[in-house]
Amino acid sequence: MKHINMDNTINLMSRINERANRFILSELEKQGITDISPSHGAVLVALFQNAELTMSEIAERINRDRSTVTTSVNKLIDFGYLDTVKNAQDSRSTIVFLTTKGKELEPVFFQISQSLVMTEYKEINAEEREIFKKVLQRIYTNFSQ
Repeated sequence: MKHINMDNTINLMSRINERANRFILSELEKQGITDISPSHGAVLVALFQNAELTMSEIAERINRDRSTVTTSVNKLIDFGYLDTVKNAQDSRSTIVFLTTKGKELEPVFFQISQSLVMTEYKEINAEEREIFKKVLQRIYTNFSQ
């Protein structure tokens, strides 16, 4: 029987993602926010960076399919963080924007993001960070082909 080269890096990346999500949820909970999940973060950040976007624009910016974005947006509307209006230029599309409650999340997200990055790169120097990012990008590209 041939020896199979076992490499657990994909498993390790998955476990890191799970821990990062738990970290984010814990930090949100410390701020009294219990209705947002890490998967909602990308939608909110896209809207922090752009006052309003269509569903398609959000999907493109966060690299998710439109149905996934629609599900997240609808939940965030239910929680009072987002709202929508019909696009005046194209009645087939909807424009999504942050409510006042949604806008109040931006400083919280910024603080949690800073804490996440500090935890992620603790005791990792700048050169190691750059190599790490380049390698991850190559791995991502390998699976994109």
